[in-house]
Amino acid sequence: MRLEIAYIRSKIGLFRSRLIYDYKPFNRKKMIRFYSNFIKPGDLCFDIGAHTGNRTGAWLSIGGYVVAVEPQPACIDLLEKKFSKDDRFFLLKNAVGKVPGKAILYISTLNPTVSTLSKEWIDVLRNFESSSLWDENVEIDMIMLDTIIEIFGCPEFCKIDVEGYEVEALEGLSVPIKALSFEFFPTTPWQTEKCIGRLEALGTYSYNWSLTESFRLKETNWLPADEMLRTIQGYAGRKSGDVYARLQP
Repeated sequence: MRLEIAYIRSKIGLFRSRLIYDYKPFNRKKMIRFYSNFIKPGDLCFDIGAHTGNRTGAWLSIGGYVVAVEPQPACIDLLEKKFSKDDRFFLLKNAVGKVPGKAILYISTLNPTVSTLSKEWIDVLRNFESSSLWDENVEIDMIMLDTIIEIFGCPEFCKIDVEGYEVEALEGLSVPIKALSFEFFPTTPWQTEKCIGRLEALGTYSYNWSLTESFRLKETNWLPADEMLRTIQGYAGRKSGDVYARLQP
């Protein structure tokens, strides 16, 4: 009975995620148009924290080659069903961090978008959204961004969406990537500061940002690191979003 309940909760949670990310055809068109600014046919892309694969699907539609990295078992099954027949799709069943090895993934079966490796982030989110519940955990294998690059090459674009583990993911990167994004949260501005600091240690970037699933950049002009930090620190909204970074020549 307990396993049946867990299975049902997992199915409900995955369906909820698909309602948010997959079943919005107009969003898909916006997404393809938006990411065409970063990705061209034939480009290699990394989808770190692929979840239901909405971005993977958009990038494949653009003509990219996609390495999707995802540790959640339910999401892995879905990604394989959706994309395994496409020879431009590669799936790594891992989480990304600063060192290889084993780690515990804390899963929210009813809301898998908040599943995370970070206990600190769980504590922050509980204070921000008390209804969140992490009811399962699994041991997973960690891989570094550097290792993925050794295997597949350096991507033209990399998305990092790992629920409070973005800093650790970037700490496993030692070479600059031409363009990338990482998720930010209004509850943890210090993590955004660390992510930008890590990128600036690898190269000089310009920055922009967008709010969740809007696929619209907030700034007309791209910003240097210090201005991007001030902008995020001054953000008073409750929505999360993504910071975009482009390597300067």
